Amino acid sequence: MKIILMHFCISNYMTGTSCSLPYGSLMRITGACLWVAKETVTVVMERIPKGLWTVGALVALTCGILLWQGLSLLSPPALIPPAGMPAGTSHTSDANSSGEDEGTPSATQMDTPQAQSNEIVVHVAGAVKNPGIVRIPRGSRVDDAVRAAGGFSNQADPDLINLAQPLEDGVQVYVPRKGESVTVEGRVGSVSPSGVTVRGSAGRQEPPAGKINLNTASAEQLESLPGVGPATARAIIEYRKQNGGFQSVDELIEVRGIGPKKLEQIRPYVVVR
Repeated sequence: MKIILMHFCISNYMTGTSCSLPYGSLMRITGACLWVAKETVTVVMERIPKGLWTVGALVALTCGILLWQGLSLLSPPALIPPAGMPAGTSHTSDANSSGEDEGTPSATQMDTPQAQSNEIVVHVAGAVKNPGIVRIPRGSRVDDAVRAAGGFSNQADPDLINLAQPLEDGVQVYVPRKGESVTVEGRVGSVSPSGVTVRGSAGRQEPPAGKINLNTASAEQLESLPGVGPATARAIIEYRKQNGGFQSVDELIEVRGIGPKKLEQIRPYVVVR
């Protein structure tokens, strides 16, 4: 019986036909192969000349082939992918792909801008020691911007500044000088959407209640005039000292920094005595 089963599998192997036998039958075939090999070696060793040992080697080789084929039949069948799934794709690979996708940024995520910069750029102008562009941490306030610009100058009027006002990127902080009149809406920190600090009525100073005598006015009084800042006020006082005072209001045209247009702005608020 063992010889018949072995011959059956050898025939199938030579013709390329799969030998589909139960596990128990394959084990019996394996045992038969080992028995045949043993008997063959015994016969060859005892009765057949040594030159014919080749027969035994061929039988052993045949048994090895049968054993290899039998073990290959015991291997698990290939997984058939479900309908709609491309061939060569398994659930395991899908799971691995999903895991990689979770750890790897997608194209959409990579295109999304990263977190905003931790710095903002602010323009600090007016009565500070180092006016200009400063870079300060996001979430800073007016006080931080003033400090970044070197702090207040001697001409600054801190009482007109809202130091606690939070700042955004691209705004301007204006520090008013002493004598400048700024309305509540124009205090530093009241920033327009365009990023420019609103300073009163278009930045104009409030004119003095009465007329100012050009020959006796102080620098602070002169700075209250429309269009007159610290530099122009100093120029008026310097001209007054060099020329022994003003003889008329029209003489202001001789002062450095005052032109015809500014003279007409100042005229209603000054007098010469």
